[in-house]
Amino acid sequence: MDLRQKMLEMLDNTRVEEGYEITGGILIAVSLAVMNKSNVYIWAENDLHTYVRLFKSWGLNVHKVVCYLPKNFQKVDDVEIISPKDLTKDKTPRKSLFLVMPDCVLGKSKNYLAEQLDKIPSVELPNFTYVVEGNDKLTMISHTNEKFDANSMYYYQSHKRELMELFDSLADETSKLALYYYVESYVKNCVYQGEHNPTRYKYFFGGKYERLYKHLDGECWINCGANIGDTVFSYFSWNFKPKKIYAFEGEKQIYEQMLRNLSFLPAKQRALVEPISEFINERTNFKKILAGNKCTLLNADIEGAELPMLHAMKNIIQADRPVIAICVYHLKEDLLTVPQFLQSICQNYVFYFRKYTPFIGRFKKNGEMVFYAVPIERSLLPIMPPPRIILKIKICDEKFSNKIAALNFAA
Repeated sequence: MDLRQKMLEMLDNTRVEEGYEITGGILIAVSLAVMNKSNVYIWAENDLHTYVRLFKSWGLNVHKVVCYLPKNFQKVDDVEIISPKDLTKDKTPRKSLFLVMPDCVLGKSKNYLAEQLDKIPSVELPNFTYVVEGNDKLTMISHTNEKFDANSMYYYQSHKRELMELFDSLADETSKLALYYYVESYVKNCVYQGEHNPTRYKYFFGGKYERLYKHLDGECWINCGANIGDTVFSYFSWNFKPKKIYAFEGEKQIYEQMLRNLSFLPAKQRALVEPISEFINERTNFKKILAGNKCTLLNADIEGAELPMLHAMKNIIQADRPVIAICVYHLKEDLLTVPQFLQSICQNYVFYFRKYTPFIGRFKKNGEMVFYAVPIERSLLPIMPPPRIILKIKICDEKFSNKIAALNFAA
């Protein structure tokens, strides 16, 4: 099966993987529910699709989802959502209730879980109740603390067409694999299983010093999200010779740490770096900041503000044609909206992904996903040929009635 077909099938997947060992009391509760052929009720607030699919993968009959907070949808897959009040009135036999929520919910009291349980009269409790997830070590799925409309699994599966268009637009097989494994980690709730490139290479190289674009002497680099200056130091460590580096960092304390770190650079290199303490948005005046310089390299890791930054730089991008390296893992939409925007404004560019080693605490290891847009004149990657399309045309005029003309096109 080719990768494109695997991508299509993965986006139709309705099975998720458990993130941690399921054992002890949880395993007993699940086993009893299977043995008793129970009608399972899942009480949760976030990640509803993930829980429904996980419980179904264990062979459980998921009957209803219980939510205290109101939702703007009535079903999760094919499972109806009810309120705790509805649960007290429910007369379905052989109920098993699984609570899959933290002890506190965003915006609610710390004793939220206990308060909700107290609202259910004991006489109405199902015949078996078990707390699957609290703030303890029995964590199966990490909560996002987002409302369901921010659930990445549902978002990606609801945008199958756009994801496949992005897949087809990528310049090489490595990019397609990175996209496949990244989306899979959300759709199947599993660890990212693709290649991780060393973080030190981020923005400059792929794996094993793979050259992603032609590096220029005299580069004018806008570094958005410079943090404590680590990417600036990494840049110089590759013996690159820029004309100017504009290092943006909005957090005051981090910015001050960056200033202290930049003092360790040799004076000649330190003079090339202009630190800027500013949060980037659509009103940022990059033209004024550049002061007549031509931007040749642009990167951003700014916690979900990447798209507004690109909008602010639209005219500069079109005029200066920089190499662009943008993180697309902070918001679920970024994986689509950032490439879509860049592809709409960048003429004669090639596009690809590279994945770098994620933050140590990220269980799914799907952070540090970077989208590259490279002017074709600076591209070093061999471009994959477009797919060959065969069109079959039926000609139905009087002279050629009932004849088929098969025409081959290389799109």
